[in-house]
Amino acid sequence: MINNTTDIFPRRLRQARLMRGLSLEKLSQSLHPSVTRQAINKYEKGQMKPDSRILIALANALDVKIDYFFRPFIVEVDKVEFRKKKGFTEKMALAVKEQVREDLERYLEIEQLSDSSIAFSLPRKKIDSIEDAKAFAGEIRSLLGLGNDGISNVIEVLEDNGVKIIELSANEHFDGLSGYANHTIPIIVINGNFPTELKRYIALHELGHLLLETPNDMPAKNIEAICNGFASEMLLPSKVLTAKMGNVRHDISLSELTDIQRQFGISVDDIMLSLNEHGVITDRRYAGFQKKKSTMPDFRALVEKSRVELERSGRFARMVYRALADEVITFSKAAVLLNTSVDKIKSNLQLV
Repeated sequence: MINNTTDIFPRRLRQARLMRGLSLEKLSQSLHPSVTRQAINKYEKGQMKPDSRILIALANALDVKIDYFFRPFIVEVDKVEFRKKKGFTEKMALAVKEQVREDLERYLEIEQLSDSSIAFSLPRKKIDSIEDAKAFAGEIRSLLGLGNDGISNVIEVLEDNGVKIIELSANEHFDGLSGYANHTIPIIVINGNFPTELKRYIALHELGHLLLETPNDMPAKNIEAICNGFASEMLLPSKVLTAKMGNVRHDISLSELTDIQRQFGISVDDIMLSLNEHGVITDRRYAGFQKKKSTMPDFRALVEKSRVELERSGRFARMVYRALADEVITFSKAAVLLNTSVDKIKSNLQLV
């Protein structure tokens, strides 16, 4: 933990700037002309301190409270692996990483205040093939007591087992990331703007990165394929898929697929991919499905339509309201943690 105020302010200033995706030049342009790019750079390096007037201006420009700049750091985000698409820049990656740090600090703080910490206990395993990953997914499903049923809420299940889940409203080029905070706390970050089916898949793909120990020399694309296999098996076990769809099929109705989509919270595209991987449909049949999607926009829209109820975690908010009801925190503290107004907190708190 960093609690020396001399070190805190420079890092907090840089963190706030990166979270907003601002360069030194852009930030300086939003301030008084006397606050130059060079001055902000010196603030961030701890070579110079702003006076109270400039401090207020920085807080306003970065949309943070003044006390944010002096809050001790309690989280170090390390061993982070990004899953990103082309177009996700290094600047965007820095903004996401700092936002993760900020959200995780609030998460860990309220866990401590509400005495709700959960230890991470899911096992890791050495894996070198997709088949091994799928078999291990079956073991994890068994440990979680899921049987052959769909996972009602992936995020809640993972959080109930010690994984910290953070949803960000991010650029479409960002899928997710996973890693550890303070070396031991597993974190998974997903793009909250995605459809529920994709969020569920990404969360379990990232769980694969946390649990699967692959060979050091394994190519990245092979690791991704293994984690995809793990996620697919977690959402829809192979034996359940073939029991519902049969061992060999030629023609499949969209109605069959959407029924499974609703039951297991997995996209039609991923169901079709699994059917092809398990030999239920041929490569030629799968290619025909992809061609129909690419040439018929109406069909594509039907296939890609989300049919699963919006899935979010309520654990963080529950911990905040528990601490508030137990008078462990004040209304203003609850508002800061939930990033909302005191009035809204008061209207939402209905003691029974």
